[in-house]
Amino acid sequence: MLPVTPAIQESNPLEEIHLVRDEMANMVWGIERIIPLGTGIGKTGGEAAIELKNRYQKILDNAIAGGTATPPQSEYKASIWYQVMNSVPENWIPFIPAHIEGGDARAVRLQRAAMPRILSNDPEKPEKVRPRTTLLREGLDVDECIPYFINEEEVPRAGAIVYQSYQRTRWYNGRIFTWLGVRKQTGRGEGASGLAFDQAFPVKTQKTNGGIG
Repeated sequence: MLPVTPAIQESNPLEEIHLVRDEMANMVWGIERIIPLGTGIGKTGGEAAIELKNRYQKILDNAIAGGTATPPQSEYKASIWYQVMNSVPENWIPFIPAHIEGGDARAVRLQRAAMPRILSNDPEKPEKVRPRTTLLREGLDVDECIPYFINEEEVPRAGAIVYQSYQRTRWYNGRIFTWLGVRKQTGRGEGASGLAFDQAFPVKTQKTNGGIG
């Protein structure tokens, strides 16, 4: 018999990321659509991102209320306020073009970057948002972080979907094998993060826009 499996059983994705091109921001995003939980199942990335950020905001609010943190004091005398950068959902992990050393002048690859976690009334420097899937955390769970790169051709205009799931099959001799496998599929097109820089807003809306001012 040929050493191939005619069919396999596959679980729901434990992790799933969508790699999309954002032409407006001129970058690529790794969107964590499903993140793994300690229970062995996956959770919607957008929902988990909101829960985590709200948790950090609650910790900060309690610290301010308890007097262990002091929010920045700002007095606005102008009719508008300047925003350096807004924010995106925390499950959107940025990838930026990076020159390939020793390669052609135009040769680039995509390097994982990080967005700041922007909290209201935070007196400290924003922390970096880190990915929560093993597919995007490569090189982070070590003493010294290792840069993570993706070849540019791996993310076509249509994007790409990468997911990880448990797979199971029975061999020709009756033995059962189970493993954790990764699959890649064609994406569903481009995306738009809404990331923007250097914007001006009326002072009355400063509390609703968020971002770094």
